[in-house]
Amino acid sequence: MSKFTARIQLHSAAETDYETLNRAIEKDPAILKKKNLWVSPDKVNKGEYNYRGNISLSDVANAVYRAIRKTGRDYSFTVMKSKGG
Repeated sequence: MSKFTARIQLHSAAETDYETLNRAIEKDPAILKKKNLWVSPDKVNKGEYNYRGNISLSDVANAVYRAIRKTGRDYSFTVMKSKGG
């Protein structure tokens, strides 16, 4: 099982934009279909998600991208795969 960290920055975003992002990530069909785990960020690390599952780095990045698009904000993001995972 692989471990990933996704860090997302929404530019000029309000708290509600991050709430929209959280809901979109939690409801992504690719994630739900494979019963993978996303951990939503806390207030301090807003926009950081930890993920574990049997999925590729590309699939995780695509899920993050789809979620970000639902916010309508400009963005920056990175997805990292843990070494050995």
